[in-house]
Amino acid sequence: MEKGLTPIRTARTIAGVIALVGMLVLLIQRVLSGVLVMAHEMLSLAFARYGNFTGRFAASNFAEDKKLLSLLQQLKDLMPTAETLVTLLLVVSIVLLVVAALGFALPKQFTHVLVAIKLLKWVPEGETAESAEPPMSPRAKKILAVVVGGVILLAFGVFGIRSCAEHFEARTMQLVQEELDAETLEYIQLQRAYFNKKKALGTGSQLGLNSIPAGKYFSFKARKNSLLAESLVDIGNCPAGSQWSVQAGTSGLFQKELKFFCLMPKKQECLKIAPDLKNLVRHR
Repeated sequence: MEKGLTPIRTARTIAGVIALVGMLVLLIQRVLSGVLVMAHEMLSLAFARYGNFTGRFAASNFAEDKKLLSLLQQLKDLMPTAETLVTLLLVVSIVLLVVAALGFALPKQFTHVLVAIKLLKWVPEGETAESAEPPMSPRAKKILAVVVGGVILLAFGVFGIRSCAEHFEARTMQLVQEELDAETLEYIQLQRAYFNKKKALGTGSQLGLNSIPAGKYFSFKARKNSLLAESLVDIGNCPAGSQWSVQAGTSGLFQKELKFFCLMPKKQECLKIAPDLKNLVRHR
């Protein structure tokens, strides 16, 4: 019985090490992916918190809140880079695991590859080189080239599909935000124009908003002193039927001033869809 590290055993040992590295990279990728999800939720909640009156007051008057808001903005700027890194780690882990699987399944061919890239070299038995491993046949080289090419294409395919999916999701969120902002701004402008003329709040019919055509993502209804937006489809993890409301009101005893308020959905998954809507409403 042959003892020691034969070429096949050496190939499978190296493949095992590569598999362990691949699993470690995959574990790091999953941990970072979970951290990114929590970071997104934290940023959404934090910016929503600093978007209300008390949050803006604290950010304007307290050094700790100013510094915290600055750190949150820096974290937000780093998110695209972190997402790219997570995707890259996923691709690397897939490539390593596929290479390890090929090493276990085709140890002889894997040995030739390791020799070709100078990671290993043949050691002849005794004093002559006749007993060294023979070179790989042209047919085996072609098969190995096809397999390696397939692995590379698979890795780039996974990376490309994920990148396209992330781009599509970001574009969808942008379109959702634009649709919601456009109708909100129109309501605010019409309500403000009516208030400046009549010194009173206008109803939907008085503002000419009896019937608002539904958009691709929302249906809109002008109620008494408010505009209600309801999602028509699931947007990310925010379910269809979620509601956003922009309400108009007045303040002041002798000289009335028009104010707008925004009511957001209660579900946490919906807060990241329009995180700046409250600020948009208050500054109009």
